Amino acid sequence: MKIPETIREVFRRKSQTNFSLALYSVLIAVLVWFAVSLTLYPSVPKTIENVTLDVNIGGTASADSTLNIISCDVRHVKVKVIGSRTQIANIDNDTLVAYVDTEGVNTVGKKNLPIRVRSTNGIEFEVDSVTPSTASIEFDKYESIQFPVSPKIPNVKFESTKTINSSEFTCEPDVVTITGPSAQLSKIGTVYAVSNREMTLDSSHALSSDEIQLLSEDGTTLDNSNLTFNTTNFLINIPVLTTKTVGMYVQIVNAPSDFNQECLNFNMYADSKEIDSITIASKNSQAEIPDRLEIGKILLSDITPEYSRTFDLSTVLEAQNCINMSGITSITVTLEPYAKDELDESDEPDESKKIVTKSISLDQSRINISNKPDNNYDYSVLTENLTIDIAGPSDVLSEVTANDIIADVNLLNANISEDQFTYDVIFSCPKYPNIWAITVSKVSIQRTPKETTTVSDSAQNESTPTTTAS
Repeated sequence: MKIPETIREVFRRKSQTNFSLALYSVLIAVLVWFAVSLTLYPSVPKTIENVTLDVNIGGTASADSTLNIISCDVRHVKVKVIGSRTQIANIDNDTLVAYVDTEGVNTVGKKNLPIRVRSTNGIEFEVDSVTPSTASIEFDKYESIQFPVSPKIPNVKFESTKTINSSEFTCEPDVVTITGPSAQLSKIGTVYAVSNREMTLDSSHALSSDEIQLLSEDGTTLDNSNLTFNTTNFLINIPVLTTKTVGMYVQIVNAPSDFNQECLNFNMYADSKEIDSITIASKNSQAEIPDRLEIGKILLSDITPEYSRTFDLSTVLEAQNCINMSGITSITVTLEPYAKDELDESDEPDESKKIVTKSISLDQSRINISNKPDNNYDYSVLTENLTIDIAGPSDVLSEVTANDIIADVNLLNANISEDQFTYDVIFSCPKYPNIWAITVSKVSIQRTPKETTTVSDSAQNESTPTTTAS
């Protein structure tokens, strides 16, 4: 029984001895390999992925301190380095920095510059390659420019009879200072303070802006990255007006009471196009707007067959406290050449109804003086004859004679200080109410004191009754 145990002990000891020898052999082989490698291959390559390219966008990174890096088309690079095995083993993308070589850059614009690599932990190595090897970088100068700001409310609607007063549609503040690359600032044509809120208004309102929008001169939306603003908070004032489409008319003045103004028909034009209405708005959003707008006054004596006159709407609307919403600045009024009550639009105009003129001579007896201001004087007309021009439909005018014309010198409210003076004459034609005078005339008037009768004292005594006491 002892012999087998002895044999097992011998085998166990030999096995332990062989394992130790094998282990030592492997260790020695590794050391020999490492020594040979260091001797034969002192440097080895290593590739590091995703090394960040250090570009300080917006900060000075060039030889010219007034230039700034605006953009770069590279963010990460791949670097292949060669160095001592013991050294480069500690190199990774956290211990490497890639950067652009800006030496010699002193002008604005895009530059294609080489990419360099350095270590952040002092390890020495050789750069075998950098991929990509160059970067396209844009350089520019930073400036600060002040721009006017306009409001914009793309999603705001108005009730059917309401609109916005564009002349008072403003934002506060109305200017903004923008700082950024000069090339980018030069592209800015319009700056908007925008509110994207959706709502329907029937009265004036104020909104806060949501964003700033930059547009070029041709209306293209611009990128506002790389730009800074001195403020981004704007208050948008939205003045709401009441609107209405109204008809238009002219008022005839200095017409006799018996003249039929309906016989005159006026045409109205804007930019050579005939119109009969315009859209206006009241500055008071709660005000009532009339159905018809008087655009001007016309003297009856000015209305000739070729009558034409242009009226400025801004003056008219300002007096009415209204705003022109139609874009029309003036209205030209012309006289329709045919009498209104005789014109049938379905037929050709009747030449006998065409408005024409005629001269009539009035003698002194046809000129009347009314409303004499002083009963102590007699007033007489010195003008012996007066020739006037009258207008009206052709067929009617042919029948008018001097006996149908009344010439009246109305001295009501006249301030007379001389015995001989001239005064205006008003003409009328009661028999033909669609006839009017287009002549403005004056006549000479003589003022003469009235004669007074003196009664004697004796005559006055004789006329005095005597009473006798009883």
